[in-house]
Amino acid sequence: MKKNINKIMCTAVLATAFPIVSQAAVITFDFTGRLVVAGPNGEVMVNNDQTYTPIAASLTYDTVTGFGSSNLSISMSDPFWGTPATFHDISMNRVAGTNLINGEVLVDWGVNYDMSMHVEWDATGLFNAIDFGLQAGDKLSGTNLYRDSNNDGTWDVSEWVMDIGSSTPYSDILQLSSFAYQSDQGPAPMAATSNSAGFDDTTPFPGIRGYLDIGSGNSMYVTSVSAVPVPAAVWLFSSGLIGLIGFARRKAA
Repeated sequence: MKKNINKIMCTAVLATAFPIVSQAAVITFDFTGRLVVAGPNGEVMVNNDQTYTPIAASLTYDTVTGFGSSNLSISMSDPFWGTPATFHDISMNRVAGTNLINGEVLVDWGVNYDMSMHVEWDATGLFNAIDFGLQAGDKLSGTNLYRDSNNDGTWDVSEWVMDIGSSTPYSDILQLSSFAYQSDQGPAPMAATSNSAGFDDTTPFPGIRGYLDIGSGNSMYVTSVSAVPVPAAVWLFSSGLIGLIGFARRKAA
């Protein structure tokens, strides 16, 4: 009986110390997409005669903590008032229990530097792909997940894996309502929502919002997938517990 109890205790300790992780924790993407900037009344700010600015950068997302970041740096040369603006360095945080990601992007505008602009994404497509299981070389394009099974750097119809259920960006609706000729870009794995609050009243530009669509009509390319290593302290703690259990067994015998 004592031996069975000891076995159960040892199994419980191992299960606690070494939990099973079905997916890797940190995923890095190269992505393309669009930035749409709008004024307080929803008017789209035109940049070089375009209603959007193409974006391209990389981002890293931790599936365990829900935190992410991007090294984005994109400039608009001709927004309101003829003053250049640069959007850079995004931080991300998943809203618990939802498919939403809140973020902050820093903006340099005129003589104002590192102003924080609140953004939000419906990341249904991203999370569905993560739940399926991603690996380096996978591509999220619009609402589709492709796997480059022959490693030739192309993703054709035969390499389609699944519909990841991406959402339509709010910026599509905004552009279509403001410019009848502007075609929408389609679903995005990370689609900007209408809750992207933009600048607050503490900045010189309250009410101006930025809608960052990631992977919409373009792609999120998985460059790496890696697990977070177990901290050394956990290994020492668990090994100490196992030693105590072994000592208890010898004493009981």
